[in-house]
Amino acid sequence: MGLFTTEVHELKTLLSANNNSKSEKSSLYSTLLQLQEHSTTNPSLLQSLADSSHVLLTSMANDISDDDEEIAAQALKCMGFMIYHPSIVTGILGADADMVLNSLQKVILSTRIKSVCNLGVWCISVQQFSPSILDAHIDSLVRAIVHALDNPTGSLSTTFEAMQAVMKLVTQSNEKMREISNLWAPPIYRRLAVIIDVKRKLLPAMEELLKNGMKIQAIQSWGWFTLLIGPYAIKNRHLINQLLKIPEQTFSDSDPQVKIASQIAWEALIDALVVLPKQTNEEINGGIEANGLNKSIKLIMTPLIGIMSSKCDSSVHLSSLNTWNYFLHKLDTFINHPSVIKTVLDSMLETVFRVGPANKNIWSWNFCLDLVISHLGEPGGDQRYPVKWTPWNLTRVDFFIKLVHIFIGHGDIAYDSALKLFRLTMKGVQSCLKSSVVSFSDVMECIETIISCLKTISEGQTGQTFLEFIEIVTEELQPSILGSPLYKLKIDDKITVSPVVNLVVLYFHEVVNLTADDSVGQLSGCCNKLSSYVSLLLVSYDANDILDTLILSLNKYATSNHFLKFWIVIANCVKDYLNDEKSERDDNWHLVISRFLAYPFSVSPSMMSLTKLDVEQIVEMWIAVYKSSECCENMFPVFDRFLEEYSKVDHGYEFLLFCGGVITCVLELSTNLSNVVCDDKRIRCIKTSLQCAARFLSVSYVEAKANPQILDTTSRVFSTLICIVESFTFNEIVIFFIEIISNPLLQWLSDHENTNYQLHKLWIATLKSLQTCSPPINFNSTFLNLQSNILQETLNHPNPSISNPTITFWNSTYGTQIKLDYPQNLLPVLDNLFRNGKINLNKKRTNSDTTPPQKHKVTTGLNRCVKRVEMVEDHGKGCKRKKVELTEHQKEVRRAQQGRARDCEGRGPGVRTYTSLDFSQGTEEESQEESQDLRNTESILEMLKKDGKMFKG
Repeated sequence: MGLFTTEVHELKTLLSANNNSKSEKSSLYSTLLQLQEHSTTNPSLLQSLADSSHVLLTSMANDISDDDEEIAAQALKCMGFMIYHPSIVTGILGADADMVLNSLQKVILSTRIKSVCNLGVWCISVQQFSPSILDAHIDSLVRAIVHALDNPTGSLSTTFEAMQAVMKLVTQSNEKMREISNLWAPPIYRRLAVIIDVKRKLLPAMEELLKNGMKIQAIQSWGWFTLLIGPYAIKNRHLINQLLKIPEQTFSDSDPQVKIASQIAWEALIDALVVLPKQTNEEINGGIEANGLNKSIKLIMTPLIGIMSSKCDSSVHLSSLNTWNYFLHKLDTFINHPSVIKTVLDSMLETVFRVGPANKNIWSWNFCLDLVISHLGEPGGDQRYPVKWTPWNLTRVDFFIKLVHIFIGHGDIAYDSALKLFRLTMKGVQSCLKSSVVSFSDVMECIETIISCLKTISEGQTGQTFLEFIEIVTEELQPSILGSPLYKLKIDDKITVSPVVNLVVLYFHEVVNLTADDSVGQLSGCCNKLSSYVSLLLVSYDANDILDTLILSLNKYATSNHFLKFWIVIANCVKDYLNDEKSERDDNWHLVISRFLAYPFSVSPSMMSLTKLDVEQIVEMWIAVYKSSECCENMFPVFDRFLEEYSKVDHGYEFLLFCGGVITCVLELSTNLSNVVCDDKRIRCIKTSLQCAARFLSVSYVEAKANPQILDTTSRVFSTLICIVESFTFNEIVIFFIEIISNPLLQWLSDHENTNYQLHKLWIATLKSLQTCSPPINFNSTFLNLQSNILQETLNHPNPSISNPTITFWNSTYGTQIKLDYPQNLLPVLDNLFRNGKINLNKKRTNSDTTPPQKHKVTTGLNRCVKRVEMVEDHGKGCKRKKVELTEHQKEVRRAQQGRARDCEGRGPGVRTYTSLDFSQGTEEESQEESQDLRNTESILEMLKKDGKMFKG
């Protein structure tokens, strides 16, 4: 006894191993069968089998599907014993019972080996499971038995085993089998050869029923008859042609109930004609043609399409759709085959959708829409019969796009459905494009189809809905597709651009079209959508490309009534993007931003009708973008050109207000640059910003004559300039300021009626800055010549708040100079003020002026914050200037000063940044000699006496 038990345990271990060869596995099952036979007379061995049932049944469930007939057959024999013997089967519960019954159903339906199929059905006919276990699997078991009854090989032995299985199930689960008798009874009838009697007697009887007006009874009988003959109908086309004469009459009947009965009976024909081939995917198409399935499909669809195309009652339409849904279900995975899906699915969907969702067709519309949604991979509405969709490929895009156009054609009533279908299609496209097997040409064709669809929708003038279609494409297709430099599309038949650029152009074009009628509500809605769309684009794609495209679009539609409002919307998006994105900007980005900021200046002011509110909004957004972009330098030529053009043509002053506002911003930023080390870039920035301010002041001075309202803006510019000049500490920048601002400032100061407080403050601040900058400015004749015009105006200005500070400035600067060459235009003013005792001229020399004697005089150059070295005449001892021999270093410095060469430290021509130390490299004796007094006091007094005699004379 113990030996048998040990063998069972060894077999259990060996069968569960995965490394057995086929011959070894076959031998193991052969041994197990012998043990099972012995167990019938050995209770302890039977108990060992029962204890090992889980492991043994798991191995059997796997091996009954083996392609080796011997292994599969022996495993089935062993399984049959396990599920037959009462002592063992009572312990097979739950998951193990489910595993056994599922494996039997699967092997019966899938195997092509007759003996294996027979043994599988035999197992069902001998099993001793309880009714509660069987009821949970009764439908799948009956499907397997029906398959065995109508076995494709026509084996009588298989049919016999199937009949035995039916009898067993009817005995074990009588109520359940009675409920599904419509599934198993007809094939039994067919196998009993009742078909001949039915053909002779039933068909004439049905025709008699029709003659007597009993149409519903006739079509119901037809359905049963068709169900009975089943696949036999495929082999007897003559019989099918006779049978079809019955539904031909009932389908066209005017009674809705007759039509509905016809739809129900039609399902029997579907069962009879739909016998699916078992070929692999590569052979499916040939299989469909070989067994006539294609013709059967067209036959089945013909009355269904006819019903849905006619003006029937909605209940008839729904009945027809249910039958169609059953047909889709019956086709199993073959529904996804291109030729099948076109004939069965697409034709019906087009038929229903072309009618539209109005009135009684709404139920059919929703039914089909739910089906399409499930086809697209999303949960649709509950379908009576589930359809086995497989993931679709890009070949389906054209059809879904076609449906979208049909939806749009129905107007507002179907817009939501169109958007939903389009979004699901784009999701599917993105999923397809992830596959590496999709070729470049397929991707391009798909993108072109989508763009073409959008253009067609745009031409249909669908309002803001069209914008939503573009948004859907942008949201659902990833930047790796839409923004790729590989997928180029032609735009305007001139250039090729990425798909996303194409979308931006289409979007902006539609926004312009939608706002052409000046509708306030339409404009507000479009601006909101434009804002959301641009924000999405900037963070998802190359911001340079997006902004560049928007600039081009703005320029293209510059004649639009609202193009500046669109600019404001885009500017707000750019501002947010710049504030959120902290990545480093390159020169190209600064250039694009500059072009964007230049846009309001680049359009002709004559094309605009701006209000004060418009100007304030534009200024606000312009400043916000400018501050965030740090592209100072690039904007100055734009200002300058605009103001130059403005001064030539008579335009409204509103746009000049805008210019004043942005220049104020530029000046304020320049203030922040004035107190830092001035490298070349910063100096250029400050200088050019002052040039813009100067140009504005000149233009606004002229404009103020006609529009005094501009004075508020001009006053703000003056105020900003005050802050700037007060912040200056380097004399070089102060001199820049004087050179640039003097002329426009003179214009405003010459207007004696102008009492602008900020103007007066600016002048006073300028005078103060001249006196406090470092290093100190040399107020010599050259610098006086630079200031002569503005001093001519301000020294004698009728307004004391101008003239008094100027006089004070003169006395503390030029009035302290010993010798000046006065410009001709200043002479009358200076003469008047001097004679009235208000100003000082030519400060008299004192001993302190002549001692200690100097050989060199250091002065401040006008145009550079540097010291210039001048050689002065040597009047010592009445001699002529002593010629001083220069060292090699001094000669280099001199050549560099004169613009002829670089000095030894690499300083270039014309850069006069040298001190007296550069010219003091001789001997100590020479230095002492050069430092002697150049004049002797007695000689000077003698000369003054002579001069006095001359004046007396």
